[in-house]
Amino acid sequence: MNFEPIVLAVVTCFSTLVGGSFAARRRRNIGILGAFAAGVLITTSLLDLLPQTFKLANSINVVLDDVMALTVVGFLFLYVISRAVSAHVFTKDGEYTEVHHPLGGLFATSELSVHSFIDGLAIGFGFEADIHIGIIIAIAVICHDFTDGLSTVTVMLNSGNTLVNSLRMLFLDAVAPVLGAVVTLFIQVPQYYIVVLLPFFAGGFLYLGASDLLPEAHEKNPQILTVISCVAGFILIFVLTYLLSDVLAI
Repeated sequence: MNFEPIVLAVVTCFSTLVGGSFAARRRRNIGILGAFAAGVLITTSLLDLLPQTFKLANSINVVLDDVMALTVVGFLFLYVISRAVSAHVFTKDGEYTEVHHPLGGLFATSELSVHSFIDGLAIGFGFEADIHIGIIIAIAVICHDFTDGLSTVTVMLNSGNTLVNSLRMLFLDAVAPVLGAVVTLFIQVPQYYIVVLLPFFAGGFLYLGASDLLPEAHEKNPQILTVISCVAGFILIFVLTYLLSDVLAI
């Protein structure tokens, strides 16, 4: 039995915990972190999840129109959940503001955790194909999971959850890739199910970043600082995605 995927998945676990711990320590700046997380989530959807899905879909003859339809479904799912568990109220100053329900953050971060589980599957499948491919995929996941941990805590706190519950979801997100890698030792997961899940998550992450985190960050923080923080999230994932793509092409 090959345990290298498990070892590397454990490293991704620590990467996630470090990112989440950073967000927890800097929770006074949750608005700016929210803008950064928005940039990360939007770019992850457009440059990571959807391109991966297109490649898999072509390999197993899934129609790309169906992939985009699932992306829309994922967007609408989090949109409906968010509207159902939030409310608009008047403050004492007469301002009209939105009050988030913690359940919205729970749904959103659950999707992040399932995505992390799929990352663990990817590490395991990579090692099944070739040890070098497995190592490269693991490096990509390790680099990316720091931002996953940061996003998990930021989204939970931003939706009104307590720090304790935020750290619980961080732990779930951290162990998810380890569980995914373990599953590949015993079960062969059909690629079709991954093709179904990835665009669904991409749509959800697009909603979470563009329609939830980013507008609220702009409402509560200086405009320039918010833009810079969001763009920094874009740039980080852009660099990681294309840097690792070049490595994979070697």
